Amino acid sequence: MTRQEFLLKYAETSVETYRKLRDKVLSDSPIITFEQGRAICAFPEGCERNVLPLNGIYVMLDRDPVSGELGRIVRIGTHEPTNPNGLPSRVFSHLSGSKNRSILRKHVGSSLLKGKTKALEAWRVKTVPGDAAVERKVTDYLTQRVAVGFVAVDKLDALADIEKYLISAVALATVTDDELIAARADWLGNDCDDPTVAEYGVWNDDHVKWRPKDETELKKMLRALDKYI
Repeated sequence: MTRQEFLLKYAETSVETYRKLRDKVLSDSPIITFEQGRAICAFPEGCERNVLPLNGIYVMLDRDPVSGELGRIVRIGTHEPTNPNGLPSRVFSHLSGSKNRSILRKHVGSSLLKGKTKALEAWRVKTVPGDAAVERKVTDYLTQRVAVGFVAVDKLDALADIEKYLISAVALATVTDDELIAARADWLGNDCDDPTVAEYGVWNDDHVKWRPKDETELKKMLRALDKYI
């Protein structure tokens, strides 16, 4: 199998992984949404009530602000393995924190500031606090347009690889599956100044372009994912 043939196979595998992940989250995970600034958590049948996974992966989905319908996956993330039980706090630091503590907020803000050169330059400086009005707009966008589900991962030393595998698969599926390509037509991130975000249609920049080097590594990746999705 040539490298090109292998990458085509991986693209097909990524679409399958994307669909498995989305189905897993929608059937087995609590889903966080927001109404009038309040976090609302829905627990599907069979899910332990009122308990969020403390360790694992968070999965953000685009949400129609009018109908509430959940669409495509727009971000994958986790917490630091050195911060056990830190998954819920990491999620809320994105949704209501500051741009200097959240690359997600930084990307969303830069998309909202498209065409405003001076404001965008200031927003991208790590040592400068974000403009309060822009931070509010970022929070409003995220709470109106994003829902959050979870994949519990009990082994902290597996978090980094699982996150990498899922980001790669979701990003690749988003630029190869016709349905997902069409679904991102009016997505805010198309205006992001980070070319990786704008190209791949997810609010991630790390690991987006990672690819397994051969079938052995691909099988290792799939075995790891099968334990959780």
